[in-house]
Amino acid sequence: MTSDAVGEERDTAGEQHAAREDQVDRFEEQLSLFHRRSRRFLRSFASRVHPGMDASNYAVLVVIAQAGPVRLIELADEFGLDKSTMSRHVSTLIQLGLVHRKPDPLDGRAYLLRLTPDGQHRLALAGAARRDEWQDRLDGWSYCELAEFVTGLHRLNADLDH
Repeated sequence: MTSDAVGEERDTAGEQHAAREDQVDRFEEQLSLFHRRSRRFLRSFASRVHPGMDASNYAVLVVIAQAGPVRLIELADEFGLDKSTMSRHVSTLIQLGLVHRKPDPLDGRAYLLRLTPDGQHRLALAGAARRDEWQDRLDGWSYCELAEFVTGLHRLNADLDH
């Protein structure tokens, strides 16, 4: 390989690296924007479950529904919050009559959290409305575009889990 060819290869590698860095910056910007807008989106569904609920409590309620009986510490780990903060979220959900807790048969000091029948019903109604809204918002996306995005999001979530 001539010195000119080596120099061109380095330039191309440098350009690719710079272009990749620009894409990572764009990704971070778009992810931040998505986070803000999705919280607003979730707030509208939280109020459908209960007028006293905010987006954070709604997110916790959804995880309790998906995880089945779950301990407070597991919720705190899932959200990256300390136990006292998660305890406040759970207390709100209990006060709203959406979640109840029972002693954990494997650990007498801990409690298992699950949705009440009213919580299940309200969340199911809000979930159906949420799915309808996503269907409407994604109506202009082709199946391939949506599948590619979902695959990438799945991969990102798996990478963030490590």
